[in-house]
Amino acid sequence: MDHMPAVKDVMTKSVITIGADNTVFEAAELMNAHSIGCLVVVQDEAPVGIVTERDIVRRVVAKRMPYDAKVSEIMSKNLVTADPDESVKEAARIMSSNKIRRLPIVKDGKLIGILVASDLVRHVGKKSISEEILEAMGRYPMGPWVGAPQ
Repeated sequence: MDHMPAVKDVMTKSVITIGADNTVFEAAELMNAHSIGCLVVVQDEAPVGIVTERDIVRRVVAKRMPYDAKVSEIMSKNLVTADPDESVKEAARIMSSNKIRRLPIVKDGKLIGILVASDLVRHVGKKSISEEILEAMGRYPMGPWVGAPQ
């Protein structure tokens, strides 16, 4: 039986978030401090949007918007999320069909992780050698090993 890993097995569990009422400047500071390019925007633990470095450049800097503008004014609101029990294959399909590289993972309305394109890359074809050996062994009768002295 081929066990398809679930999103919860490969997602990044520590998600850096920011409140919708925080300022754009605070968002930029937070991204800089953590060396990341995006933040999930939350309100009462529920994800309500996502803000990226690109959003700040395109919607704030390029338009000379004040840096104390609220994150909610520039974030992408049409948030696509997935369930932690979703298969990795399905999550990859959701990401590619929505042309997104980051997929917040939500359980009971609360953000519990994020699946980033690099999480998928790390995982694809990453079958451990022992798994392959066990699978191969499973295809043959246990023959000579059964009852062999330990």
